[in-house]
Amino acid sequence: MSDIVVPGFKASELIAELNKAFEGFSDEERAKLIKQVNGVFQFVIKNKEGKSETFTVDVKKEGKVVRGKGATKADAILSIGDDDFVALAQGKLNGQKAYMSGKLKIKGQIMLAMKLDNVFKSVNPTAKL
Repeated sequence: MSDIVVPGFKASELIAELNKAFEGFSDEERAKLIKQVNGVFQFVIKNKEGKSETFTVDVKKEGKVVRGKGATKADAILSIGDDDFVALAQGKLNGQKAYMSGKLKIKGQIMLAMKLDNVFKSVNPTAKL
């Protein structure tokens, strides 16, 4: 089991899937996604018990996912509830609506967060952000 999966956080399973997808990419696929997105995202996920976990998705230099803060400074920090993250990643929750309603908070480059749909689509082609 990946060290990314955290019991009590459904989002961590999706983030682990994202990592698996990144690891399965060829160098060309990884380079294409990095060129498209060019950003480091830090997700601060809060579960129902009020506990938080941080995950960093680097789509700027390495094309990888780590639990905790990554080695590269995040361009956008997104704070979201566990269930809302899952709905967002599965395309069941619209990112703009989540942001406008306060379910999703973004610090840093807000416009970069719009490119997250490219990242989620690399794992789940039906995702919409």
